[in-house]
Amino acid sequence: MTRLRPEPRHLPLALALCALAAQAQQGEGGGTSSGSAIRPRIGFSQAWTDNLRLNDNEKDAALITTVSPGVSIVRNTGTLRGSLDYTLNGITYLKTTYGSQIQNSLSASAQAEIVPRTFSVDAQASIGQQNASAFGLQQAPTLGSQGSVSALDNPNRRETGTLTVSPLLHGQLGGLASVDLRGNFSMTEVKGSALGDSHGSGGSLRIAQLNPGLLSWYLQALTQQTRPKGTLSNRNSSATAGLNYRPNPDLLFSVNAGQERNDYLSHSGGDQSGFTGGVTGEWTPTSRTRINGNWQKHAYGDGHGLTFEHRMRNSVWRLSDTRNVTLGNTGAIGGVRTNYDLYFLLFASLEPDPIKRDTLVRAYLLSQGMSPDAQAALGFLSAGPSQLRNQMFSFALQGVRSNVTATVSRSITTRLGENLNQGDLANNARIEQRSYSLSGSYQLSPVSGISLTVSRQETVGDANNRRAQLTTLAANWNTRLGTRLSAQLGARHSRFEGVTPYSENAAYANLTQQF
Repeated sequence: MTRLRPEPRHLPLALALCALAAQAQQGEGGGTSSGSAIRPRIGFSQAWTDNLRLNDNEKDAALITTVSPGVSIVRNTGTLRGSLDYTLNGITYLKTTYGSQIQNSLSASAQAEIVPRTFSVDAQASIGQQNASAFGLQQAPTLGSQGSVSALDNPNRRETGTLTVSPLLHGQLGGLASVDLRGNFSMTEVKGSALGDSHGSGGSLRIAQLNPGLLSWYLQALTQQTRPKGTLSNRNSSATAGLNYRPNPDLLFSVNAGQERNDYLSHSGGDQSGFTGGVTGEWTPTSRTRINGNWQKHAYGDGHGLTFEHRMRNSVWRLSDTRNVTLGNTGAIGGVRTNYDLYFLLFASLEPDPIKRDTLVRAYLLSQGMSPDAQAALGFLSAGPSQLRNQMFSFALQGVRSNVTATVSRSITTRLGENLNQGDLANNARIEQRSYSLSGSYQLSPVSGISLTVSRQETVGDANNRRAQLTTLAANWNTRLGTRLSAQLGARHSRFEGVTPYSENAAYANLTQQF
């Protein structure tokens, strides 16, 4: 079998972000301060599976060894602020002919204020695993020392990296209005596949009333172009005027109207232009509760968003329903929340400082055997315009010694236009994906605990009744062997029904050393 070779284009990005954050921190005093923290780590994982190739007709039992050096950086003060978590997973195999591989995992967000109150740059970057096809082979990720690793032989998995850079120039017009000129530049690259690769560029201009009172106005113009590799690009432009009404600090209403032009429905017939208008409402009755909603009229299909979020002393609840246009890969938007997001919100009253809370949440999830980056989003690679509706309900309950986390999600991806898409949407006008996940943990002692997770993912298409289903059951035992040393033992059972049905059993042991 051909040895898998990692493409190096994502790794320099991750290492550059690490070096940039570390250098900025050292430049303002060095070491760990009250506003920043650097936490390197290294993890070792040994796993056994009875079906490495995910094929019941050619079962290949194997031992899988993973070495995972990583770093977590959080910075909340100074010119450069943000967070970064990066892991480099080196995976080798024994008792099989399958070759070694390297996987990158990155989640980074940063803001650099280059000229105070005048010029700043926002940037986000991510690297992770995504399904190439919604109907292809699917697998449960192996829970590694600091997240999820796709170590099985799954030709349907692709390492996908995204980078978004958004510079902002802020100024004023004669003391009457504020002016924000923002650029938007994005890049998506998929390892081993041209499908899903894209580049985007655009910008926006917003002029808003200074010192707003009960009523305030704003004007906004924006344009954005997305260029998938190997297919036609898509562009959207609009100009709108809006009015805000804020009767009190906790309540905001907004209306807007204008014109827009895009080529989402057809390239052969030229751009379509027409009226666009919408309403937005946001209510924050307490620091623990947030409700917002919006609706916007478009010629290609109306969009909306609704989010309810409530945090109690020992629980957090979140409900979202969004519909909008996505140009390319699905699964990256729509109010997706991870275990880390839910517990970061839950621990807000316990630890207000975001730097200390980040440490607390990651240590807590590790002790509970829960992956910080576990998501409800499924997604698949695509190119071309589509409309994505994503509905999700999730909650986390924290008891004295037990915890429960649950997520239910449903996403419907609908093809737009005259079959301008590539991938699954070239043959399916509508793809529905559903995900269910329930996790429970119990603290056996101050240093050890057990957890159990059951999940199911379902995909249904409208062409030839295509469908796929993956059910997974995982159990873990976790313990701390020292202040910064932790261990985990676990087992997993998965069953897939689809293009190539299979069942898989696995056992694994993880060891993580924080520095």
